[in-house]
Amino acid sequence: TFDKVFECCAKRLWSLDRVYVFDGFAGSNRRSRRAVRIVTEMAWHHHFVTNMFIRPTPEELADFKPDITIINSNAIFENWQEEGLRSETCVAIDLNRHIGVVSGTQYSGEMKKGVFSIMNYLLPLEGIMSMHCSATVGPKGDTAVFFGLSGTGKTTLSADTTRMLIGDDEHGWDEDGVFNLEGGCYAKMINLNPEKEPLIHAAIKRCAVLENVIVDEEGLVDYMDASKTENTRCSYPMWHIPNHEPSGRAGHASNVIFLACDAYGVLPPVSKL
Repeated sequence: TFDKVFECCAKRLWSLDRVYVFDGFAGSNRRSRRAVRIVTEMAWHHHFVTNMFIRPTPEELADFKPDITIINSNAIFENWQEEGLRSETCVAIDLNRHIGVVSGTQYSGEMKKGVFSIMNYLLPLEGIMSMHCSATVGPKGDTAVFFGLSGTGKTTLSADTTRMLIGDDEHGWDEDGVFNLEGGCYAKMINLNPEKEPLIHAAIKRCAVLENVIVDEEGLVDYMDASKTENTRCSYPMWHIPNHEPSGRAGHASNVIFLACDAYGVLPPVSKL
């Protein structure tokens, strides 16, 4: 089934007059990073991955060979029911060949999560813990990581003016310390308040990509409007946050924080263990 969906998307991409190819990296630690190639039908998807992954130097592009490849097209796999899929939308990866396919959806987050899913498989094989978390480092070199599901506050809490931002969503932890897997941030926009989240609000400028937000006739965004979805987003490169850590790396975490809605009071005693 995977091959059939992949072939369907590939044929559509081959039929187009223009496609967009991004070559870059996942992982700010050179010893464990992977070369990533993402082929997209839509220009704004290309802009998104350019924001979200680590951009290569001209020298690195000269002999670039991808370790991970994701293709993304608007193709609809018509035989989805016969092939046992749940809908005409398909997001799938092949861990043996390190390839992925996104079809039937324009949600850009599927591309970054596709790469993270593959990294989530590969890094532990090298003795590296992959983490869905944000991370910051303080002026004394104290590293903090914030674990949590999407929308629990990882990006918000990592946008701290008193600390350096390592990354807001995907990291690895190896013998040297914590390192970012990405080159940008993917912040939730719902109910965004410039007074409460000034760094994130200020990051919405040229090169940022707003997604799923409601825009009025005058081009003004209503961040309070959740009529379509609460999953309103903005991707922006890391340097839109003034106090980011340029290396994307820091030492071992001395503070590990879990962001959870723990209605049963289970986590406090577990944390004691």
